[in-house]
Amino acid sequence: MLTLFAFIILLGIIVFIHELGHFISAKICGMRAEIFSLGFGKALLKKKFGNTEYRIAWIPLGGYVKISGMMDESMDGNSIKGESYEFESKNFFQKSFVILSGVMMNFLLAIIIYSLITFINGIPEVNSTVIKGFAENSPAEQAGMIIGDVINGVNGKAVHDWRGLTEIIHNTPDKDILVTISRSDSIFIIPVRTIAVRTLIDGEIKTIGLIGIFSETEIKDASILESLKEGSLATWNWIKIGWLSVKMLVTGEASLKDLGGPLLIAQMTGESAKAGIWAYLSFIAFISVNIGFLNVLPVPLLDGGHFMFILYEGVTRRKIPPKVKFRILQTGMLLLFLLMIIVLFNDTSRLLTKENPAEIETKKE
Repeated sequence: MLTLFAFIILLGIIVFIHELGHFISAKICGMRAEIFSLGFGKALLKKKFGNTEYRIAWIPLGGYVKISGMMDESMDGNSIKGESYEFESKNFFQKSFVILSGVMMNFLLAIIIYSLITFINGIPEVNSTVIKGFAENSPAEQAGMIIGDVINGVNGKAVHDWRGLTEIIHNTPDKDILVTISRSDSIFIIPVRTIAVRTLIDGEIKTIGLIGIFSETEIKDASILESLKEGSLATWNWIKIGWLSVKMLVTGEASLKDLGGPLLIAQMTGESAKAGIWAYLSFIAFISVNIGFLNVLPVPLLDGGHFMFILYEGVTRRKIPPKVKFRILQTGMLLLFLLMIIVLFNDTSRLLTKENPAEIETKKE
């Protein structure tokens, strides 16, 4: 029940924020929003205020804002009458602003959440070079280092903080290094072979060197500006990871089997909710970034696809014939439908093949 409730809240917030972006920007640009719907399909609840009908529909996986004179998910190409409040009556910049505002709101939501988390919880920092622990099969521990050792230098270069230490070690993957340490008022130089690990750093996959040591983490209070900076960087890193994921799918480094859908998101939502409010909020921000990134891809029916229509018409000064636009949107709908089938199949396969804890423990013994 917690998983379902947390999933509904998460989806409701993200969809509402996205569609609110389209709705507000349409109003700013003088467009008429005919329908504001949370969910697709038949309306469960609806109420009309002014020129807009507000709906809650029975399929909760998304939503839409129906703008007068715009061919969108409704595939309605016969509603263009040339009125001043219609989408097609506006200029390139107004139409672009309305189409991309949903994505911008998703990114803004993520920045606000990550910034709030940082402002309340502070920024974790590691300043000391004192060894406080080791990873499993740590090269440093195997080389003879012990807890309490103070690292003063690497390869003859002095280090004064953890940042400088990690920078040197990360830049020497799978190499022999000489680590200078202080122990009980004595100085030792210990040779260590770093291991090479491919990992995700700042939104990019990099090969770095590690020796498997930990130090003490301190929590630093964050100002509003520092929090906004951290929130923006976190959001930007997830955007870069989204781009990296698409690139890996195109190049074959990742496969369609790696994609997850609503069932996986629901499962992860439940797990984050159980982990506490900050984990749950962080997951909402993460999904918001991903929804925004997916929507900006140049796929027909998504916001990015609509922007491609606008861009083409703006550059060529020619309107795309409604019949052509209709066929392109149909193709986009088919592609998205096939993608949904794939991710649902992947989600179901993961759930069916997931081992229960009892079986795992038996195998360990």
